[in-house]
Amino acid sequence: MEIPEHFAELSIRMSEALDESGAGKETVLERRRTFLWREQMEKIAMKLQGRNVECFHFGSQSEGTTIPGLQSDIDLLISFNNENIITEWEDWKAGIKNYLMLRDDTTPPQQYLLQAFKDYIPEPETSLVNDTLVRKDSGQVLFSAERHKQFIAYFDRAQGEAIYNGPSVSFVHNWDIVNASYVRKSLPETELWIDRCRGRHWPPVQLIEAARVASCFLVPAGHPDSDYKHEEWRLSPNLIERMLIFSFNITQIKCYIVLKLIKNLYFLILWEIL
Repeated sequence: MEIPEHFAELSIRMSEALDESGAGKETVLERRRTFLWREQMEKIAMKLQGRNVECFHFGSQSEGTTIPGLQSDIDLLISFNNENIITEWEDWKAGIKNYLMLRDDTTPPQQYLLQAFKDYIPEPETSLVNDTLVRKDSGQVLFSAERHKQFIAYFDRAQGEAIYNGPSVSFVHNWDIVNASYVRKSLPETELWIDRCRGRHWPPVQLIEAARVASCFLVPAGHPDSDYKHEEWRLSPNLIERMLIFSFNITQIKCYIVLKLIKNLYFLILWEIL
């Protein structure tokens, strides 16, 4: 199909408009540097409060894939270093919280249950030793995603009323703060995605190999149709997603932003119609 002549001029004008709106190359890179710096500052601040955590800024603000008109939230993910998420009993570690990832044929895609283990013996927990644990019908003691969010809201209650948004428990408007669990081992979902990407033009081989060793997270969000929606945790490959977005060139980033604008406009029109 032949491209109309005016499309080239339209593309140039759109690119210039996006530059002026904050989607120019220098602005995108500066935004990324800023949020990567903020990650380190927030980690230090947390350590000074006695919290052994890792902090990550994900989403469009830290990727540089937003402009003021999109009104994007700031996404902060906090993972605790005193937790050990394991896929096999042999990975159990003494002195910290250990949770075994469970799933079966009835578990929705990318969802897991976390079975609690004892801190000083490599055996499954049998008692509800704290309010975040629940007992499954089979007798297994699970680390409940919903109870975890309730605990976060209670623990930080001095900050005000908690704002719930999916896996996020925040006390600041326009901020999504997710307390997640770090999964350091490669998982079948990641391997399946890597296998699908092999032999393609994008992503490049170097990025695929980096994704293979990248950690994932379990965020407190169950599948709405699951029998264990309050206990389930959703697998979230945020670090891999960040690598993919960071590999975009400035033209691809601008196209991505335009698609977001179109999507927002479409849903706004649909909302007004309904």
